[in-house]
Amino acid sequence: MNQKIAIVGAGVIGMSAARVLQRAGADVTVYDPEEPGAVCSFGNAGNIAIDHVRPLSRIDVLATVPRMLINPLAPLCLKPAGLPAAWPWLWRAAMASRPSQVERGTRTLGLLLGAARAAWDDEIRLSGLEDLFRNEGALVVYEQAESIAANAADAQVLRDHGVRVEMLSAEEVNRRVPGLARPAAGGRFYPDSAHTVDPHGIVTRLAERFVAEGGTIRREKVTGFLLADGKVAGIETPARAEAIDAVVLATGLASRPLAEQLGARTPIGGERGYHVMLRNGPALDTSVTFAERGFIATPMAMGVRLAGTVELGAGANPDWRRAEALLHHIRALYGRDDLVETTRWTGDRPTLPDYLPMLGASPKARNAIFAFGHQHIGLTLAAITGRLVHDLLLDRPIELDLAACRTDRFGRI
Repeated sequence: MNQKIAIVGAGVIGMSAARVLQRAGADVTVYDPEEPGAVCSFGNAGNIAIDHVRPLSRIDVLATVPRMLINPLAPLCLKPAGLPAAWPWLWRAAMASRPSQVERGTRTLGLLLGAARAAWDDEIRLSGLEDLFRNEGALVVYEQAESIAANAADAQVLRDHGVRVEMLSAEEVNRRVPGLARPAAGGRFYPDSAHTVDPHGIVTRLAERFVAEGGTIRREKVTGFLLADGKVAGIETPARAEAIDAVVLATGLASRPLAEQLGARTPIGGERGYHVMLRNGPALDTSVTFAERGFIATPMAMGVRLAGTVELGAGANPDWRRAEALLHHIRALYGRDDLVETTRWTGDRPTLPDYLPMLGASPKARNAIFAFGHQHIGLTLAAITGRLVHDLLLDRPIELDLAACRTDRFGRI
């Protein structure tokens, strides 16, 4: 594969694609004005969430919105001031909640997630990431028996799409998650899930290996493309114009202006999330999602990370009450006022209204591959996305059906 390829974006998606293409023999340069992994890849929950096969644009999720909006500690917050700007995205999300759309999206996510673990296992081995991952599965804890009953059908959907699900009794959950002030009513266990002890460390390690093996990273912002004969012939930055053979667009939330230059309407929105790090958090062996409260606790090298919440219509400034809600929840769950926050973080997940990534060739240039919009599961899908980008650039047959991820599905420009 003797090609000169530019990758725009040095997050976990971009760096994963860079490593796959590099090993295939391409001359790869990564462009990003920020350090590798400095945005969403820095602050995510760290879970390889192979159970997230159902798009969040669903009627049952939308039905819970009014109740969540009046609860300041609820997992979802919609900022009234941001509603006018968010309305077009919300309308598209509502349209994507039709049963036929949800079924199609679930099938697509099921295929991608079904291949995600094996792809990560290969990348972990090839890039020397073994010390950054723990293969301990993932737990979901329910505080109320009613919640278990209400989500019973969901477990069958997961099984239908290849996810191994083990239902746990109250006794088993409380054995695995000791110290809860109020005993759990039951739970689930996903034995094939995993978590990382350092999400940012994954990206920095990938970047280090990439550079050590001859790759180039430039701290430059790509501002445009040179097009010729239905292909991208070059990229432009404030510092240079450079000829290339192909480009991969993996810039997350910042992808919209570049994607639109390449012919795709891109209604990508930012779902703001928050995390809090605990110095003296509860003793956990694996990631634990507290279902009713909508957040996850993950044991990491630097402490226990609490992550979650969705803030729509967010303004320029963080609403740190969302981070404080995470701290409130964990203290209430464990009956411990002594749990101490060490750091907090906020970032915007790049989410398209149907909760599917844009993954494929751009409408205007067959050698420009889009790989963005991975919503809550960017870390989970990074390695398989890197593989798919490689196959798309080589015009190889794609084993997975990516029709629902078409780059022109929201329209062409």
